[in-house]
Amino acid sequence: MELQQKIDYSGGSNPIYVGEAIPGTSPATARWRIKKITYSGNDPVIPAAWANGTDAFDKIWTSRATYTYITS
Repeated sequence: MELQQKIDYSGGSNPIYVGEAIPGTSPATARWRIKKITYSGNDPVIPAAWANGTDAFDKIWTSRATYTYITS
């Protein structure tokens, strides 16, 4: 199944938050998985950190900045 994706650039040219959910899922529904990408200069730091340390589809996209991000 292909997932819908939302990307938050937070005012810059690099993506900071990437969210995925089943197509048609509301951004305000707890059915998203969200990862945060940090950078060293222009290079992404790998691995990305998942909201609350898990890639479970139980996050709310509109609350992405409030989660604690932990690499798994």
